[in-house]
Amino acid sequence: MIFYVLGGVLVAVAVGLFLGSGSQRRKVYAMKATDTSTAADLRGLADSVAKEIGAGSFNQVTEVKGAVECDSPLTGELSLVPCVHYAMSIRREWEETSWKTDAQGRRTQETNKGSDTVASNTRSVRFRVKDATGAVDVDPSGAKIDGEKAVSTFQPGEPAGGSLTYKGFSISLPGFVGAGGRRTLGYRYEETVVPVGVQVYVLGEAVDAGGTLTVKKPVKKDVRFVISVRSEEELVRKAGSAARGLTIAAAVCVVVAGALAVLAFLGIIGR
Repeated sequence: MIFYVLGGVLVAVAVGLFLGSGSQRRKVYAMKATDTSTAADLRGLADSVAKEIGAGSFNQVTEVKGAVECDSPLTGELSLVPCVHYAMSIRREWEETSWKTDAQGRRTQETNKGSDTVASNTRSVRFRVKDATGAVDVDPSGAKIDGEKAVSTFQPGEPAGGSLTYKGFSISLPGFVGAGGRRTLGYRYEETVVPVGVQVYVLGEAVDAGGTLTVKKPVKKDVRFVISVRSEEELVRKAGSAARGLTIAAAVCVVVAGALAVLAFLGIIGR
């Protein structure tokens, strides 16, 4: 019976993998099917629509490419990099020793490792994408943002004084640190950013509602909104590779599940 259950689990995993593969393939299609527009192209289209049916009526799924500009940028909390988006986290990595008793009463000692988040924050601000023809505003709210790694470091040990300090960032450690017999291995600092001046790829919906031509989250839920420091070509290759890998993994799960079912039915296993 257990092998039928295991086969069912593998089939469920395969379905999830197939769905993930389909999502990656749709991402590839969305990028390949959408034409790149310059700032001048979008402005010309918006002006044309405004003359025909009035300002504020323009909307078009598009992709833009260019350098990030921002009059009031953020500063990365850990990296101190001027940026329009950052996502930071600090995780405490720990280990603990425990004893387990098996069915025969034998006790064995094992060491487990884990981590806890002691600080995290994500912020984004509006910015412009500037190309050779001009600039277009971008509202990043609701976007899938793919930034570049600005900080990735591990500091071993427990800091003195009950607080963490990294460059200009400081935080008091929460009360759970050191509780439950867990030994602190150290703290891992991570931050990704979209720096001012970096070249970005943006896939979204251009609208002129409110009087400012802006690329923002599409109204239709099935239309993607992506902001990335990677090129379109890199994103297509990455998504295509992920789709192929997920499809192969799903196929393997189906084959193994089928083999288990046949062997169990024939009585070869599960006796």
